[in-house]
Amino acid sequence: MSARQAALLGSLAALWGSSYLLIKYALRGFSPAEVVFGRAVLAAGVLLVVCRLQGGTAQAALSDVRRRPLHALALGAIAIAIPFLLISFGEKAVPSGLTAIFIAPASIFVAALAPLLDPSERLEPRHWVGLALGLGGVALLFGVESVSSFGVLLGSLAILAAAACYALGSYVLKWGYPGVPAVATSTFATGAAALLTVVPAAATAHHSAPGLGAVAALVALGVAHTALAFVIFYWLIGSLGAGRANLVSYVAPPFALGYGAALHGEHIGPAAVVGLVMILGGVWLASRGRR
Repeated sequence: MSARQAALLGSLAALWGSSYLLIKYALRGFSPAEVVFGRAVLAAGVLLVVCRLQGGTAQAALSDVRRRPLHALALGAIAIAIPFLLISFGEKAVPSGLTAIFIAPASIFVAALAPLLDPSERLEPRHWVGLALGLGGVALLFGVESVSSFGVLLGSLAILAAAACYALGSYVLKWGYPGVPAVATSTFATGAAALLTVVPAAATAHHSAPGLGAVAALVALGVAHTALAFVIFYWLIGSLGAGRANLVSYVAPPFALGYGAALHGEHIGPAAVVGLVMILGGVWLASRGRR
């Protein structure tokens, strides 16, 4: 791994790790649906420009939306709109660092769904051990960190459901868009998510004007933490391969814990650290050697 690749990998982890704290700030001036709608609109606009600049297959792939609008809506709903809404709702009660940990099992859910949704995938004993280890970490977090109030418990369940949506979204992408440039699928998925959330956003809009901090957080979420992050991630996949690029899933949660503690006064308990180690260990085992 070159110095440039390592720097971009670290930058991506820092971006995605801080996104959960920015959601906290954005929720001070916007409803959860407004946050998702604004983030999706901004990301779709930036990614559309990227596709136009790249040209070639990326730009040509955008015409797929006209041929199969329902496929784009399905991907936008399962991979972006629903999980973003669940995360934004959950973060009204759950600390940002804990949110990142509850999102980390997404790869574990991918492995758990594989035998049911993809006959070509077979789980070996080490994969089952990884599933058990990762889910044990989730159970530890629920048993220690999410029992303080019903609101925290409900928010934690919503965030965990978002991780399951991310896992299911990967199969929707695999079935519906084989060989389509990832930057193109991200463009119309974010665009579809914006369409799907415009009504909820309008229905739950705050009557008072949001503060400058909330607006800045929302713009950063859409432009940097979604659109730019996708561009970096896909470049890393092309230069490093998917396996090494996905190392970001191991680095982002510690970033999120650090941001939450340093900038938002969030407490990092022993259960959070142990649960994170168990989940990441489970992710490594459950993903190791799988396609």
